[in-house]
Amino acid sequence: MNPEYPVPDPDKVKQTIARSRRCRLEMELAGLQLEELISQLDLNLRQQRLERIKQIINGSPIESQVLSH
Repeated sequence: MNPEYPVPDPDKVKQTIARSRRCRLEMELAGLQLEELISQLDLNLRQQRLERIKQIINGSPIESQVLSH
């Protein structure tokens, strides 16, 4: 004999689906914000490396510090 399961309340199902969709969108938003932050950090690091290389090439005092380490 198969157990009988109660039929879920349609309004509760709609609410659960709506909450689930909202949670998914909030997680997607958080993921996109993290990606944006990572991109900004990557850009900052590239700019720092570029400036260091330019300073070394131009014979800046930083060259002696970099080469001595």
